[in-house]
Amino acid sequence: MSNLLRCGLVAGLLMSFAGCGVSGPKTQYYSLFPGVEANQETRLEGDDLSFGVGPIILPEYLQQTSIVSRNAGQQLTVSGVNAWGGDLNATLSRVLATNLSTLWQQDDVWAFPWDTRARPNYQIRIVFEDFSGVRGGKVTLKARWLLLGNKGKQQLAVGSQELSESTSSNSAEAYVSVLNNLLKRFSISLSKEVKKELIAHEENEGH
Repeated sequence: MSNLLRCGLVAGLLMSFAGCGVSGPKTQYYSLFPGVEANQETRLEGDDLSFGVGPIILPEYLQQTSIVSRNAGQQLTVSGVNAWGGDLNATLSRVLATNLSTLWQQDDVWAFPWDTRARPNYQIRIVFEDFSGVRGGKVTLKARWLLLGNKGKQQLAVGSQELSESTSSNSAEAYVSVLNNLLKRFSISLSKEVKKELIAHEENEGH
C-alpha cells in the first residue's frame, strides 16, 4: 500500500471518529436572583430581630437539576438542555432571604441552613406546592408558609399564597424570567404578611 493511500485511509478514519464524537446542543444553565427594592410599607422595626428562611420544601418533580415545565395537560417536560445552575431548594432560600432582608431593611435574615448555635429568633418554613407552568403559557407559584418564634419553638402564624403569570414566549429564558418575577411578588407579599403577624403578636404580648 502506497504512503499516499495509507495517509488517505488514516485521514478518513480520523474524520469518522471526529463525526461520532460530535455532541448535541450544549446545556444552558439558569438561576434565580434577588430583585426587590426597599420601601417604607415593608420596613420592619423592632429590637432583637433575626430571621431564618427555610427549610424550603419542593414537589418531588422539581427536585432535580433539569428545568421542569408542563404541557397544556398534566404531562411534565424535563428539559435535556436547560438546567439550574445550583440546587433549587438552596437557591429559593437564598433569594427569599435576600429579598426579605431588603424589604424589611434588616440585615439579620439568613437562608437555611444556619448555625444551630445561633438560631434566629424567627423562622419561616415554606412548602411550595407548585412552582412551574407551561412554557409559552401560564406559570404558577403556590406556597404555604409557617412563621415560628422563640427560636423555632412557638408557632405564630400560617399563611398561603397563589400567584400566576403568563410567559412572553416558549423559551427557557422567558420561563425562568417569569418564575423569578413570581418569586419577587411572593417575597413582597410574604414580607407584608409576616410584618402584620409580628405586629399583632407584639400587641398581644403587651396586653
